[in-house]
Amino acid sequence: MVMLVLLAAAMPFRFPVWYPTSFPVIKSVSILDMMLVVGLTVLLLDLKRRRLNLGYRALALLLAVPVLVSALSLMWSDDRIATLRTTVNFLEAFVAYLFVTRELAGVAVERVVAFLRRYVWLVTLPAVFLLLHVPGFAPYEPGLSHRSGDYLSYYTRLSHPLLGRSNNLAAVLAILVPVLLHVGHSRRDRLTTLTGLVAAAAVICTFSRGVMVAFVIAGVGCVLLFRRPFGGSWKPLIGKVVVGALSLVAAPIALYVLNPTTHEYFAGRLSAANILSRAELYRAAFEKIEAQPLLGYGAGAVPKGDAVLIVDVHNTYVQQILYYGVPLGALVGMVVLSLPLFFLLRRGLHPLAGAVGFGVLVDVISFAFESSLEGTVLRVIFYLHLGMLAGLLRSPVPEQRREAPQGAAEVMS
Repeated sequence: MVMLVLLAAAMPFRFPVWYPTSFPVIKSVSILDMMLVVGLTVLLLDLKRRRLNLGYRALALLLAVPVLVSALSLMWSDDRIATLRTTVNFLEAFVAYLFVTRELAGVAVERVVAFLRRYVWLVTLPAVFLLLHVPGFAPYEPGLSHRSGDYLSYYTRLSHPLLGRSNNLAAVLAILVPVLLHVGHSRRDRLTTLTGLVAAAAVICTFSRGVMVAFVIAGVGCVLLFRRPFGGSWKPLIGKVVVGALSLVAAPIALYVLNPTTHEYFAGRLSAANILSRAELYRAAFEKIEAQPLLGYGAGAVPKGDAVLIVDVHNTYVQQILYYGVPLGALVGMVVLSLPLFFLLRRGLHPLAGAVGFGVLVDVISFAFESSLEGTVLRVIFYLHLGMLAGLLRSPVPEQRREAPQGAAEVMS
């Protein structure tokens, strides 16, 4: 079941569905949606035999906050249909977390890492096939003209035919890179190390500036705050870091040389158009926040039908304030920011906690530059990843690391 859900999350093809005009909430259904309906059914049937497995209760409570706030905003939303749709999507994401938490309870580290490895390959290969113009892997975005700039941009850098353009793919893979590289190094697992390098190379080939800046900020922050953020000594890593760095430099150079459309992309990025468009988004967003600072406009709602903000602000934290107002928006933003801290505080209890926390920190920082958390499929995948990474830390700890410091039992609970 876990493998089927991961397969559906890697290629979440959507089907348009018919619905009554009086109930326009569900416009389409993806394979991932259908798999999670099966997962929810399994969870409900399992309640007859045992209590719901929340994994780490504190983490489950944190992830439930956005769901509850989104549902609460139905009371004042400017667009109740959009808010209801967003709330259903949040519930679906929470089901994904609960499902993988149940399925991975007591599963060995090696098995969980194998799932993560397979998922990286399942996500990366369609992106490569898209660049190679393999039939069946063209960009799938209903209503998008094949001659439009948005369509052609899929071929300028590594993008996914179903998950979307490069920033989306980078956000999906970035959270897994530190974990796979750490496991591959610490356990001398060449396949896992190779998979981690492939994921890192794919992130660089997306040319997602937000995610790459997030890696730098997260790395500097972890080094300054923790003397050894991932545990162990740095010396054995020097050789691997040099080889890995050379490989990661070679990947984007090869893409630039072999893919002529990438040249056009870089030429366009030298202009100030992107910076000006982001500045216009922020200006429009802060004007709307100033107009309704207390409660906002409701989850998923476009403020007063503003044409500038019809997509998003490209900043998760500003977007939450726009949706829920300053008090609740700041609460949801603080919950998202606290997620990496939840894992980093467990560095002394599990050898993988530092790498997991680093990966989550990269995604959380990138949310300040991108709108990944606002994507309906990407939101579900983010919760799915958190459930799998939490399951990784709940796996049996090796004998040499089982002695926890005083008070560790309270932290683990």
